[in-house]
Amino acid sequence: MTFDVLIIGLGQIGMGYDLNLDPKRYVYSHASAFSQHKGFNIVGGVDLDNRAGKAFEKKYGCAFYDNVQEALQKHNPDVIVISVSTQFHKQVLQDIVKYSKPKVILCEKPLSYNIEEAYEMQQLCKANSIKLFVNYIRDSDPNSIEIKTKIDSGEYAGSLKGVVWYSKGLIHNGSHFIDLLKHWFGPIQSSFIIDNGQKLSQGDVEADFKLNFKDVSMIFTATREEFFSHYTIELISPNGRLRYDRGGKLVIWQDRSSNAQGNQAKVLLNNETVIKSNLSKYQMNVVNQLNMVIKGQDSYLCTGEQALELSKDIFSIIKKIKYV
Repeated sequence: MTFDVLIIGLGQIGMGYDLNLDPKRYVYSHASAFSQHKGFNIVGGVDLDNRAGKAFEKKYGCAFYDNVQEALQKHNPDVIVISVSTQFHKQVLQDIVKYSKPKVILCEKPLSYNIEEAYEMQQLCKANSIKLFVNYIRDSDPNSIEIKTKIDSGEYAGSLKGVVWYSKGLIHNGSHFIDLLKHWFGPIQSSFIIDNGQKLSQGDVEADFKLNFKDVSMIFTATREEFFSHYTIELISPNGRLRYDRGGKLVIWQDRSSNAQGNQAKVLLNNETVIKSNLSKYQMNVVNQLNMVIKGQDSYLCTGEQALELSKDIFSIIKKIKYV
């Protein structure tokens, strides 16, 4: 049995990121991921850009529409992807529930730039019995799942401290790493602003701040996207160090030495254990998890409820910033 998919928004994440790449090696877009998964069938794509539509028809052999209403009058998809710009998420969702009732909606992150709007979107899906998920890709990556397993089992033991470097805004990209840490450690207990940083468009910021989880404290430090993109986590445990580098493409664990004698200091061992990533096919990881959901199984995807709580956490941090 296959499930029908409609993709609304054929920009970079919708189709463009891997349009001219080898699909056996790279799966970065919704179109590529759903087209390759045997459990799904793309019935169409929607975009205002006719050039994107023609490229979509040529590449995937699927119908293209320039408006949601026409697409949903001709198709009754089980899964709908919202991959338009964030400011249009709510309007597209309203159009969807007006003309159809899919089983699942997968929305791009962030859910909204506005907490009230994020709440309304989550409630709209709930009222229409639609399962809402937000596309925080790292939750579905094998290395993230393995790290969570090791934290839950106590293998990465004791109180933890760490540093996160992020760029291109707290809402836009920093949210990925707050989501990931909540995925690993659970709810945020408190937050503190270290430096206001600079104010960006759409209410976004590049601030330095501290988050406290249960037995875990993390410092977030913003770098400047105009210099270069930088996304990394360093996590220190009493028994070793985790380096989540290059946005998760390189993840390394180093054990602490256990044979120090007398006044000899304990050090990190030179031997490093690589925790395998599959971020070259990050969108396929998400679709694999979505396939589990639609079959009634548990998944590691970020739910609408979790995304709403994440939005509350982020806007709570932003409210503490006072710009002159």
